[in-house]
Amino acid sequence: MEKRFSIVNNDVEKYIVNTLAPLDDELRIIHENALKEGIPVVRLETLRVLETYLAIKKPDSILELGCAIGFTSIFFSRYLSEKGFIDTVENDISMVNRAKYNIKMKSLDKKINIIYAEAMDYLINIDRKYDIIFIDAAKGQYEGYFDICSRLVNDNGIIIADNVLYRGMVAKGDKIPHRQNTLVERLRGFLDRITKDERFSTSILSVGDGLSISVKK
Repeated sequence: MEKRFSIVNNDVEKYIVNTLAPLDDELRIIHENALKEGIPVVRLETLRVLETYLAIKKPDSILELGCAIGFTSIFFSRYLSEKGFIDTVENDISMVNRAKYNIKMKSLDKKINIIYAEAMDYLINIDRKYDIIFIDAAKGQYEGYFDICSRLVNDNGIIIADNVLYRGMVAKGDKIPHRQNTLVERLRGFLDRITKDERFSTSILSVGDGLSISVKK
């Protein structure tokens, strides 16, 4: 099972999670099975924050970088406009196959398009625009992803990145394991970059493992 890290007070986190509406049975099973297998999936408290933005935006188009087993795409699909679609990118073929199965079982294969590719390779070869872009791929490449996504997101669109506080290490100064130095420094650089980008209004939330939300002006 994936080890859980908390970036906020444990009592506060537990209280908040206990107030949240649970997942429906089908999504809950997918979520629980992923956790048991150590497959990283978005936490419930993060999903409920994302749900708020999705419900307000009712996007026509979503790009997800990092599909895994398709859990987040399935959740997102509930908030698409009637004509909406999701492109989701994954570089692990075993995850792609499992995502295809889960999405097919939910009869969402016409709404959700799975792309087997490296996230960066996909980004540099498209010119399609999206209302929402969700970044949950290689953490060390977030700044590069954002550079390209800033051109792919529509005006008033939203770029969201998960795990941006990375187990709280991003805020810990020099008190981090040596092997994590490069990743943490890259995430710090990413957050510094996006909070200073005048094209966007950006917030960093201490929910889940850290969430950045950048709205294009």
